[in-house]
Amino acid sequence: MKRIAVLIFLLSVGSPILAQEHKKNKSENHKLELHNFLGVFVGNTIIVQTAFQMPTIGVEYVREITPRVGVGFTAEIEIGSHIIQKNETGHVISEVKRQGAVLLIPSVFVRVYKELILTIGYGIEFERNENLAMSKIGLEYKLKMHNPHWFVLPSVSWDHTKLFDGAVYGVTFGCSF
Repeated sequence: MKRIAVLIFLLSVGSPILAQEHKKNKSENHKLELHNFLGVFVGNTIIVQTAFQMPTIGVEYVREITPRVGVGFTAEIEIGSHIIQKNETGHVISEVKRQGAVLLIPSVFVRVYKELILTIGYGIEFERNENLAMSKIGLEYKLKMHNPHWFVLPSVSWDHTKLFDGAVYGVTFGCSF
């Protein structure tokens, strides 16, 4: 009976010690893989047809599928208003006020070279007067910070709707989790 009690005691004390050693070795051999990215965008949108500039803020979320490809969305708010309307041939036909547009764009993110990321998306620009279909193509460059979970991404992009085009530049501050 004493031998069984000693055996149970040794197993109950020894197994957590062995398990901790096993976990320590396991964590040393495997790197932590981070598959999500969340960022805050601060920038400026230039309406090409009128050269009007609007401050732009937004958020970006990316879920990596592979080390080179991710899917996610971009949501931006253009602060301000501009006036333009074109027909299909590109001629101005009337003036329509657009203000405080909100852009929601599901996107694909492709790492084309090292930390250079190509972004392609198609979504909707919501505005009080008229909602527009919108396409967006952009480039970002991921600058690593001292903490490997935090990033700064300078970016440029081109927004296109049937009424106008926008050149967007800015910086995204984000983290991986």
